[in-house]
Amino acid sequence: MTDFTIDNKIQIIRNFVPVPKPQFEGNENATRYIIWNLYNRVCEAVKSFVILLDNQRYYDAFIIAGHALETCSILSYIKDNDTEAAKLENYNKYIAQSSVARLIAILEMDSNLEKDYARNAYEIVLQIFCSVENTVFKYTQNTEEKHKEIIEEIKSLDEISIGTIKSVKNFYKLPRIRDYITAFSKKMGNINDKEIFMYYTKYCDYKHSNMLAPGVLAGDIDAEEIDWFIELVQNIVQYLEKSKIP
Repeated sequence: MTDFTIDNKIQIIRNFVPVPKPQFEGNENATRYIIWNLYNRVCEAVKSFVILLDNQRYYDAFIIAGHALETCSILSYIKDNDTEAAKLENYNKYIAQSSVARLIAILEMDSNLEKDYARNAYEIVLQIFCSVENTVFKYTQNTEEKHKEIIEEIKSLDEISIGTIKSVKNFYKLPRIRDYITAFSKKMGNINDKEIFMYYTKYCDYKHSNMLAPGVLAGDIDAEEIDWFIELVQNIVQYLEKSKIP
């Protein structure tokens, strides 16, 4: 924990002023667009955190703090690289894994594909999915052939099966938020990996209403836990203040 008092930490959060989001014309570099939208989502989460804290909605404030941690970790994963090539590589990995996760979600609710908006979403995600590279393949042999085979299976909207969904889950790597958080923790000077995952585990317990998690069964968040997630948001804010957004 830092030497700041809880009032100091809250004031640092309150004083945060986001960099204004630029107006996009629709033809910008995709990496820059994603980075700005992730940044904006973290900033909005900080605003929501303050409102919830002021109204003593501590469980919800903790959940928002965890959401800010997840989103900021992805932002850092893409943005905080020494070269443009490394930034592009991580961006491509993120988009590829995200397309796999979204495709699975759509396949699992395939009855909705009869609706135009669902079909359009499916075709957009499928277009991205078809272009993913071996960064999301779990295996190293015959990957291109297997990738093409799976694409052919899922292109027919009328023949989606449990087996097809299983094939996608077995062959491709899904996004692992813990990987993003591990990388982000190295950017957080005042919080080590162990503390970051303590925050994250507690956030998951609250988000999923795990009433058997330590401390949850008692029914109240104690003062130390409140200080935990206030410090987490304080450190996220300080990261954002020194972070260079393109």
